[in-house]
Amino acid sequence: MHKTLLSTLLFLAALAAVAPAQSPARGEVLIHEDFSGGPQRTDPKAWGGGPSWNIPETWEIREGAIACIYDPRQHPGQAHGKSLDPRFKAHNVRVSYRVKFEGEGARLDMLINAPLRPGKPGSVLWHIGDVVTRITKPGSRDDVSISERDFTRDVNHPALKGKTLDPAVLEVPEGTFRSAYPIPGESTFQKVPLETGRWYQFVVENVGTRWTLWVDGKETLALHLKRSDVEKESVNFIGTGPFLLDDIRIEDLSR
Repeated sequence: MHKTLLSTLLFLAALAAVAPAQSPARGEVLIHEDFSGGPQRTDPKAWGGGPSWNIPETWEIREGAIACIYDPRQHPGQAHGKSLDPRFKAHNVRVSYRVKFEGEGARLDMLINAPLRPGKPGSVLWHIGDVVTRITKPGSRDDVSISERDFTRDVNHPALKGKTLDPAVLEVPEGTFRSAYPIPGESTFQKVPLETGRWYQFVVENVGTRWTLWVDGKETLALHLKRSDVEKESVNFIGTGPFLLDDIRIEDLSR
């Protein structure tokens, strides 16, 4: 009996040693969309009714996934991003999704957005954490990155000194659309050998100010973002195709 138990424990210990690094225990699922059988509403109250996705003209449903076919050379100026609708409220979150790149030049941004309470003039209004994945031509650099972007209305903000100002239209906390200016933030990237025609599993966690990215169960990047320890209000996917995106899950992680 004891010998069998000891053998079992040794086997489990060896298995843990070779297993890839995994994220902590799962949280409450707020949104799960796999595109194969229509939207799955885990908590109808969290959705607020209405359609779960409003697909822009540069996305289409194909092979049970959402396909991004956006090409800036063929569709200049067209919208190529979509937020999950309606907005959710969560402090610490995990966003997981599967992606398959089908051609060179594909890029996928997964953004977690958080409005900040208006403060003094020129203060930060909006905080965005961004996970960017690029696949380029053979021999070029494929990489993933974690970065943060903050926005203010004030063109004279000290962080913008000497920077090129490109106003962006954002929905600020009071619910109106204004011109906002990006404030440079932190970023980090790592080269990842990505292949076309292969599905990859991405898991992104924001706990406190720490952001962590796993690709196929392996911890790939981590970064502390300055203003990330606040309530999140939306998740947005922005793509330059071609690629397929599937099985999106958003979880609320307990503090």
